[in-house]
Amino acid sequence: MPEAPEVKEEPETMTIPKLAARVGRSRTLIHRLATDPAEGWPPPSFRPGSSRPQYPVAWFDAYWAARQSGITQGRRTDLEEPPPAE
Repeated sequence: MPEAPEVKEEPETMTIPKLAARVGRSRTLIHRLATDPAEGWPPPSFRPGSSRPQYPVAWFDAYWAARQSGITQGRRTDLEEPPPAE
């Protein structure tokens, strides 16, 4: 019996609103990041009959983790004691 042809499995992709929901941020932020050339997003893919861009989930997860690890909160300076007056 002939073997079935191998089916190339496509990577899982999501639209911008689904990616935003995945990380709990706004669609506006994710869209701004996706359209900023400095952020280095891959070109989107499109499903047949759809005009909504889709991005690879595995790539996005790695991108988001790297982006979040580079963000640090500022330190409050208004609680420090003022230097002693001379």
